[in-house]
This record gives sequence, C-alpha cells and structure tokens, in this order.
Amino acid sequence: MKQDRWKLYLKVSWGAVIALLAFSLLVGWMGGSDSWNSMLAGSVWIIINFGILTLLIIIAVRIKEWIEGQVANVAEQKGAGAELQMLRQSVERIEAKVDRIEKVLDGISE
Repeated sequence: MKQDRWKLYLKVSWGAVIALLAFSLLVGWMGGSDSWNSMLAGSVWIIINFGILTLLIIIAVRIKEWIEGQVANVAEQKGAGAELQMLRQSVERIEAKVDRIEKVLDGISE
C-alpha cells in the first residue's frame, strides 16, 4: 500500500510538471513571446531537476525496503535461535529424566 502511494505521488508530480510545461508554452505562444529559448531552457532545467529528485526518491525507497528486509531476516533468525534454544533445553530435560529412569531401573534390577 505504501509503495503504491509513492508511485502515485510520482505520477501526479510528473503530470503536474508536464501540465505546467504545456501551460507555459501555450501562454508563451498566445502572448507572442519572442523568448522561446528562455522558456524552453527553464522548462528543461525544471524537468532535469525533477528527474534527479525522482531518482533520489526511488533510490531512498529501495534502500528503505532493503533495510526493512534485512531487519526482518535478522528478527526471523533470532526467532529461530530462540526456538532452537528452547528445543535444546527440552532435550536436556528429557535426557535428565531418562538418566533418572535408568538409575531407577538399575536399582530395581539389582
């Protein structure tokens, strides 16, 4: 769900940038502006900066997802370690009981 939210944010943001670019070009065309080069240069500059921002957001989200996966793996391993420790304790208790049973049986047979 959260991943869909940032993808939606990027789509809406890029849509807004493209709409503003089209609007500025339309206003420049209707106004008869002779400074097309400056308008296009400004628009290209905005698109380049927004593209870099988009890449940084994607990288940050991917790193966050990777870190969350690593933390989940470590937590899972610790959980497995706790289970293993409980099993060892259980086996030790069973061994102690078996030893007592052997002693009792040795005492009975004599």
